Amino acid sequence: MGRPEPDATTPGADVAGKGHAEADPRTRGGLKPEMLVAVLAVLISLFTLVVYVYQSSLMKQQQKISVWPYLSFGPSWGEDYLRITLTNKGIGPAIIQRVHLLVDGRPLAGLQEIMDLLPDSLRSSYNYSSVWPGQVVMVGESLDLLLVEEAGPVRWLLDLLNSDRITYEICYESVYGETWTSTGTGVRPGPCVP
Repeated sequence: MGRPEPDATTPGADVAGKGHAEADPRTRGGLKPEMLVAVLAVLISLFTLVVYVYQSSLMKQQQKISVWPYLSFGPSWGEDYLRITLTNKGIGPAIIQRVHLLVDGRPLAGLQEIMDLLPDSLRSSYNYSSVWPGQVVMVGESLDLLLVEEAGPVRWLLDLLNSDRITYEICYESVYGETWTSTGTGVRPGPCVP
């Protein structure tokens, strides 16, 4: 008893009669399961990489925000006193990069030099704190940039502060090197402009 000859109706039969090929039961549409697993593994790996890069970016942003300094300064006054205070209201230290003070277009080294502009009849004693590049203002720290406690000079200084004759800016950076410039009434991000 021999094996029956395949005919054209037998599955896998070679119609030309040159032998017969059996279909590989592991292939479906020409794709082997091993190849399907490999492609899925590569796709999952790429997706994991994208998620990791995105998560790293979020963590870096959060780290920068967690040490964000915010310097503000401004006057407080009464009949016989004027105080200009610089305060770090942020959640990270501020590193001073540049202090820019102009009165009538003329640069001054610090607020204490404004007292030299007072008329002789109004000269008085005062206290001040200098702010210089490289100085660190810690979180919650306040510095009295200028304190005057006599009525005559206070009126003159308030007139000066309320005019457009004075420009005072402090440029500072975070520990990550991001920079901002405080104008007293607001803070703008960006590099320090000389």
